[in-house]
Amino acid sequence: MKLNKRKCREFAIPDKKLPSGSGILYAKQIAYIVTTAIKTINHHRTLVLYIYPRKQLTKGDCNPIWTMFQTKNDFLTLVRKEDGSTIWRTASFDRLDCNTYSFSNQCAFYSIQDEKRVQHYFKADTDGFKTLTSAQEAILVHRRKEHKLAKEKAIIDCMAGIPALPRGLESWIKSIMPAYFFYDYKRSKNTSGICSACGREVTLPDIKQGNKTVCPHCKHELIAKPRSRRGSHMYDRETFEIIQNMGDGRLIIRIIKAYYLYVADAPKADIYENARQFIYLDANGKFCTENYYYSYNRGILTNWKNGTRPVYMMYQYHFEGDTCGHLYTKNLPEALSGTPWQYCTISDFYQHFNERMQALPYLRAHLEHPRLEHLSKMGFYSIVSDLAYHTDGKILDETQNRTHKILGVAVEDMPFLRDMDIDLAVLKTFQGYTGIKDHQQLLTWQMKNNINHNILPILKYITVHKLIRYTERQFLHLCQRKNKYGSIRYQKMQDIVTEYRDYLEMCASLEYDMKNSFVLYPKDLQKSHDRVQKRFKIKENEQLLKNFKNAVQDAKKHMKFESNGMKIVVPATPGELAAEGNALHQCVGRYTNSVAKKECMILFLRQCTDETKPFYTIEVRGREIIQVRGVGNSLPTPEVQSFINHWQRQVLCKQGMAA
Repeated sequence: MKLNKRKCREFAIPDKKLPSGSGILYAKQIAYIVTTAIKTINHHRTLVLYIYPRKQLTKGDCNPIWTMFQTKNDFLTLVRKEDGSTIWRTASFDRLDCNTYSFSNQCAFYSIQDEKRVQHYFKADTDGFKTLTSAQEAILVHRRKEHKLAKEKAIIDCMAGIPALPRGLESWIKSIMPAYFFYDYKRSKNTSGICSACGREVTLPDIKQGNKTVCPHCKHELIAKPRSRRGSHMYDRETFEIIQNMGDGRLIIRIIKAYYLYVADAPKADIYENARQFIYLDANGKFCTENYYYSYNRGILTNWKNGTRPVYMMYQYHFEGDTCGHLYTKNLPEALSGTPWQYCTISDFYQHFNERMQALPYLRAHLEHPRLEHLSKMGFYSIVSDLAYHTDGKILDETQNRTHKILGVAVEDMPFLRDMDIDLAVLKTFQGYTGIKDHQQLLTWQMKNNINHNILPILKYITVHKLIRYTERQFLHLCQRKNKYGSIRYQKMQDIVTEYRDYLEMCASLEYDMKNSFVLYPKDLQKSHDRVQKRFKIKENEQLLKNFKNAVQDAKKHMKFESNGMKIVVPATPGELAAEGNALHQCVGRYTNSVAKKECMILFLRQCTDETKPFYTIEVRGREIIQVRGVGNSLPTPEVQSFINHWQRQVLCKQGMAA
């Protein structure tokens, strides 16, 4: 029977007040005093407990702070606040005071009769508080069981009508799982062994451990492995995804796990389903998902539980919680027919990469990006992958129908970009090359040398062909040169490009003739850069100082970080940049205008033992670290790089910069 709150309120205050002369009121080891009564509430005998703070009673306040109503299968408590208002609580007796571990140990019945009423009500002869808490614990267990049953019935109803797994699933899984050629090691030209895929004996020539070969019987690719290297518990495991149609407007993605245990030459296979993802569109056309996972014999009616599988650590791989797997494609035309995903290209996408994937984000992206199907059919699979798993695709114009207009490039660039299989980051870079001659050659060179920044500022002064020829020639004789501090200044082509960009911009600021080949193509870039750096001085003015201060204001709030004896310091004035550059023999002082324009942010890395001594400088654009340079433009040490990586994960990945 559920208690009636309105009826219970009529008995919230006891009929009699406690006399103030009772000795129990002055027992300091007691915090609360309890009186009891048996009342007929809503035609049912109800045990009522009135709980008073002892100190309150000694002051003459005889109103209970808690009034608990208890029946054989329910309990409820009316709480009286300091301002006189009341609220209802469903906590058990031992949880009334949240600040006390065992509330009943601090309570005492006002009289023996009060305790006997509790014992008589529950027909027990044990301690009154133990009788009460035991009865309430039994009620709570029953409540939890009823709640669990209701949830499991809803899960069973949701999963009603799930189709059977496709025929031939095990053979398909077997074709993907690794197979081995097990043999006993002998020094001979031909080696006999067993194919783990078909179980037949095979003789193969020139076998070495780890080499790949093909079984002449089942044509399965095999990995050569001596039996002595197999051990006693060698195993392989893999995840698979199967998409099926529920027939009621929902699709289900079934996550299948496969374990292959090798004790002998033939594997012992364990294939089971461990997660289910239901997807559908609601009445408003919104994409909805419901996730379930198998809880391994923890349920009453079903072992399936709602939600995603809990893992020990979010950033640590957990095989049972992994939903990224190989996609079963044979049934997709039938499964997707008549659904919003009827023309979804997920099968072509999987077969192109032939790697593990998550089907759920791809199916969501198919509805969110109207040109995803078009781009997939045109062969831009890396862009499709970015749309489904990485970015929002804002650089695309998805209102267009022509591929080159969607991508924002010229029509003659389409075959080139398709052959390169560019992603969205490369596309954004290529879009910035509009109007530049030899832009295809530039992108090819940039991708080959892994160059990500600082190309466009250089192209204001020279052509693409001359940029490539000059930087490659400089890199040949600078890549092994050490500075006077013993470190290599240019380890990759990006370092040359960045230095060249800095050199040209300083020359332009010093009003050099930027059409003179002697200025544009110095014989030794490093020496010319350092010579120009000594002559360069930023021209400060009131507006520059104001813009610089505004630019670093947000960085002061969000970019500071300290760990392992190092910390990030935000410069306050342009003068600090110049002083840092002079101390470390860098051109960081020239970045004042860039910081003021919010094109980038310059930060200082200092050692906590001497925070005033320049150590390293860091250039950040957006959330990306462009460069980290020490004295003489030296590269970071492993310890410094470890700190930078930690700072990037903890700060930059969580806080964007206004750059």
